[in-house]
Amino acid sequence: MILRNALIYYNGSLHHGALLILNGKIITILNNNSTDSIKSIRSKNEDGIEIDCEKRKILPGIIDIHSHLRDMGQSEKETFSSGTLAAAFSGITTVFNMPNTIPPAINATQIKKWMQKAKNNIYVNVGFIAGVPKDINFKEITSIIELGVIGFKIYPLGSLNEVDWTDHLNVQKILSISSKLQIPIFVHPDWPLSPEEKNEIYTNNTLINTPVLELHNKLHPISQEAKYVNFLLDNYYKVIIDMNLSAENYPILHFCHISCKDSYSLIRKALNMKTNLKITFETTPHHLLLASTLHLSNPNYGKVLPPLRNEEHPIFLFKALKEGSISLIGTDHAPHTQEEKARDYVEAPSGFPGFETYPLTLLDKVYNNELSLETFVKVTSENPATIFKIKNKGLIKAGYDADLIVIDKIPGYPIKPEAFKTKAKFSPFEEYISTVLIWKVFLGGIEINNENAEPNGNILKHLT
Repeated sequence: MILRNALIYYNGSLHHGALLILNGKIITILNNNSTDSIKSIRSKNEDGIEIDCEKRKILPGIIDIHSHLRDMGQSEKETFSSGTLAAAFSGITTVFNMPNTIPPAINATQIKKWMQKAKNNIYVNVGFIAGVPKDINFKEITSIIELGVIGFKIYPLGSLNEVDWTDHLNVQKILSISSKLQIPIFVHPDWPLSPEEKNEIYTNNTLINTPVLELHNKLHPISQEAKYVNFLLDNYYKVIIDMNLSAENYPILHFCHISCKDSYSLIRKALNMKTNLKITFETTPHHLLLASTLHLSNPNYGKVLPPLRNEEHPIFLFKALKEGSISLIGTDHAPHTQEEKARDYVEAPSGFPGFETYPLTLLDKVYNNELSLETFVKVTSENPATIFKIKNKGLIKAGYDADLIVIDKIPGYPIKPEAFKTKAKFSPFEEYISTVLIWKVFLGGIEINNENAEPNGNILKHLT
């Protein structure tokens, strides 16, 4: 296949030219679009497909490092098929999938079933993040790693495995294992409030009719997120000292969905003081672009963990993104049913779909000169591929997989969740105006954002 007359993003800038794709790989990149240049690659174009991109931009496929594809006892919310189809139509060609399945993915037997369920049902590539086995069982952890998981997730608000993640000994144990096996630990940072504290906040704020999203913010306050970040950092340092670790054996720690400047500042301070720490973090599109003052047709559509914060925090985080101080983004795609979201605040689950709004919102910032294209490609493709050792992805480069997104700028239009491919047809970005057209999406050189697409995604395996 040849993609010609395109603006191709490679080596840090756009070049008018063409791509030759063969057997799912990028073979040749031409940085001009002359007739002679195109002729030089036509003889090698085995399938005869040639597409005029009409000067649209070609970018590397997006790698989303945080999603919940559900299925496995939650198929009414999402299936591997519906979730990855939503990703495919959005320009997301690789996703990482979290382990809060039913039953939870905390042992090798369950994870095998999880991966088997995905096989032949995924439209994009999927990497799996496991829960930690009960008792933090080392033998079971090694069995899980042999299956090729990307890492392990810990969630202090509601442990999947009956492990108390506010106990420093448990945290030190999993970080020590991360050091020994060099496997990433993904952390949801939120130190739980006591039931008494939560009840007092809820009662006081319902008496004065605090809006739902503000109430949710108060029940999961910034102070608790920052407290857990600090707790993890303290224990990370202690493991390094106690085990007398050299830099190559440091634990690998990744903070999920950082939502506020307090947590960001703690992590950034740690990284600035010691640059060889194996610590990374992500933020989400909604924590970059939305605030708790948002008005929605149903306020529960904006209920998420961590909550949307007050306006100073997305402003701060977006500025940090623009300045190159945020390296990773994850959607935290977390679909639920409309019926669940229609319940009252206490009963409605946290989370909303994120695949189909991610490129439309952030690329709109690129088109409106509020974010550089270079920064966008780095945080969405290049950095996740490098940090999580995803081979031959994240760049447009000869020899790399032809996972590509072709985009165009069009007149502004409102995002309509009812048109989503995900089963969760609601969004806090309802009516958000975007100028982005996702024209074509390719996975291994095969177009996947059309109704005739086949589920040809692969299961990614961690590189040790």
